[in-house]
Amino acid sequence: MSRAGTCIGVFVMVASILAVSAPGWGAQPAGGDDPSAFCAPPIARLIAGNIGRFLIIRSELNVTPEQRSKIAATVKSHQGEIRSVAKDILGKRTALREAVLATPNNEEAIRKAATDLGKAIGNAAVLASRVIAEARPALTSEQIERIRKFRMDNDKATTAWVDKIGQ
Repeated sequence: MSRAGTCIGVFVMVASILAVSAPGWGAQPAGGDDPSAFCAPPIARLIAGNIGRFLIIRSELNVTPEQRSKIAATVKSHQGEIRSVAKDILGKRTALREAVLATPNNEEAIRKAATDLGKAIGNAAVLASRVIAEARPALTSEQIERIRKFRMDNDKATTAWVDKIGQ
């Protein structure tokens, strides 16, 4: 996968994790009181696990230079749109954070900011779907299957993490 594609993939993965993981920041570290536990907070373990799985799948895909070139060209052809959508998400995320942190809290403002962020994420998903549809023909069926399995493993790990928070 191209560097731009990798960066976008990591950005989308981290943004998705952060969008659903706000409660995990205050959770008790998985290692209890053991300060030496590596990546002890649950959110850190989830992120580290997702990044680790991403690096493994990246090496297992064995993308050829020709495939990399085709995917890079596809991503580059949408670079302006990707930048615009990413900036919109970041702006809406900041607005939501500010609404949540405002004192006194304003439920209506928080809900509006959350709805705006949801729409921005929806726009990014539509764009991602278009880019993926254009890039997919560059991959083999085996590579596509490995990516599908990667997504399933990530979903399973995220579900396990959500089930474990607060226990």
